[in-house]
Amino acid sequence: MIAKIRTLVVDDDPDGRIILSRVVQLNPHLQLVDACASATEAYAQLAEKEVDLMICDIEMPEMTGLQFVRSMQQPPLVIFITSHRDYALACYEVSPVDFLTKPLDPARFLASIEKVRQRFQNPAESVAIEPYFFVKEGQHYQQIRCADVLYMQADDNFVQIVTPNRTYLPVLTIAKLEGDLKNDLFVRVHRSYLVLRAAISEVRKNDLVLTSGQVIPIGDQYRAAFQRTHMLGRLIVR
Repeated sequence: MIAKIRTLVVDDDPDGRIILSRVVQLNPHLQLVDACASATEAYAQLAEKEVDLMICDIEMPEMTGLQFVRSMQQPPLVIFITSHRDYALACYEVSPVDFLTKPLDPARFLASIEKVRQRFQNPAESVAIEPYFFVKEGQHYQQIRCADVLYMQADDNFVQIVTPNRTYLPVLTIAKLEGDLKNDLFVRVHRSYLVLRAAISEVRKNDLVLTSGQVIPIGDQYRAAFQRTHMLGRLIVR
């Protein structure tokens, strides 16, 4: 465990920088490296100084916090903080430690720092963290492990996200969800269905069977792409 977690604050709002800098300085586990007003300033600091943790606003001029983290090959640990809750789903792809909303809740901030400390105390565990994403239900954000999802089905202006234990029903289009889930874990098999690749048990001519026994149709316009991306190179025949 390092003595103190070297922390860089990135926020284009002057008041936000002051508040974040102050809470970092007051935390006995953190050491403030600097407070930057933009991704450009932060990049310069990262080039010159050792940074373990970046507390980064998302909506900033020139480059958003999310774009900034995406641009780095080996970013430090990141806690995103923003006034805009709708960014939560998009942020999952860069595996932040946490996602906080303004105004800053001191208790939630402390909980986030504890997550950071756990990463440093158990580095092997941090590598093994499984992909996850957030969806909004009512006033809350539900964290869902990708591996727990069986399939997702369009339902008017909602998407049913089906897991073995429950079904989530966020207000979302399946096209939006597919676009935000930029990974290779899910495959589109029908205009109304996204399926977890690992949950597929059997592929038939016009449908597929999941490990749960659920039968999912394969749409004509998706069949060729599905066979190419999911089956090509893995087909073993006599």
